Amino acid sequence: MSEHPHPRRESGQAAVESALVLPLMVFLGLGLLQLTMMQHAKLMTEYAAYCAARSGIVWNGNNERMRDAALIALLPTLGRTDGLPNLSRTWTQARLQDEAMQLLAWPTKNSVVPASVNGSHLFGQVRVDTVNPSWYSPVRSVWKLRSAMNWRELDFDGPDAYPQVPELETKLARFFNLALPDDAEEVYRKATVLSVRVRYWYELRVPFANWIVFTAWWAANAGVTLGGAIYQPTLDAKARITRGKGGMSEVGTAPVRGLDHQRGYATLYRPEMTVLWGLATGNIPLLSKRVGRRYFIPLTATYSLRMQSNFYFKWLMHLNPDWGL
Repeated sequence: MSEHPHPRRESGQAAVESALVLPLMVFLGLGLLQLTMMQHAKLMTEYAAYCAARSGIVWNGNNERMRDAALIALLPTLGRTDGLPNLSRTWTQARLQDEAMQLLAWPTKNSVVPASVNGSHLFGQVRVDTVNPSWYSPVRSVWKLRSAMNWRELDFDGPDAYPQVPELETKLARFFNLALPDDAEEVYRKATVLSVRVRYWYELRVPFANWIVFTAWWAANAGVTLGGAIYQPTLDAKARITRGKGGMSEVGTAPVRGLDHQRGYATLYRPEMTVLWGLATGNIPLLSKRVGRRYFIPLTATYSLRMQSNFYFKWLMHLNPDWGL
């Protein structure tokens, strides 16, 4: 009989405890890494909104220019940008992925969101939503958009430059005498502000944590409670961790709601959730050379800057549907 049996017994107990705790610690570490990367992407999305607005105020509200500016600002979240070769490689990859996402089966027919605005795509990896000027903003009362179909631009230079609406010359004459208060001055100031909202399909990339975060996000938007094992979720909230059949296919049957927004297009529409689910389950390949599961969630940010060039009417995104424009 050994004189020291306890050390071996304690060593075996430590090995069992490590085997039980190690998977949880690995998951926590991967989860923290993924959440940190998401926070970084959120900050970069806010910067992309600023870059899009800065491009828009000098390019007459050109949505295509704003999309390019936002996509360039988001390159650090898509790959390496240190050095010209890495920057060029990441930019090429970003453009290819953006074009691939444009070709997915987005709900463009009979949809609230058009496929494009004046040739600039809205269903790529980045969508720039111009929320002001629009028909529901102060610009409506200043430029009378109902009669603006044949206008090229909304002239911001001064009341003497409005051949479309001559009465503005008298209405806004006091704007140039700031000592005199006038409600029209404030309306004019608000009408000359460009507000854009950037929606970015951020891809979750950390193994194991990506589908955990995506499934939890999906369930939150579906308004359901998940049960069962973390690797095999089920819609039965009372299911035990070690029992119960479930999985991604069952969770995918939950009715989703989408994400509304107080101005402009909704952050996320229910048909778009179907596309995201197809990417997450591998039923929709994003690129022919990269078939597999891809997990995307929307990140949004809004930014406003005063126009430094006249806004072109063709870039207006939100018009009154009753006008038939």
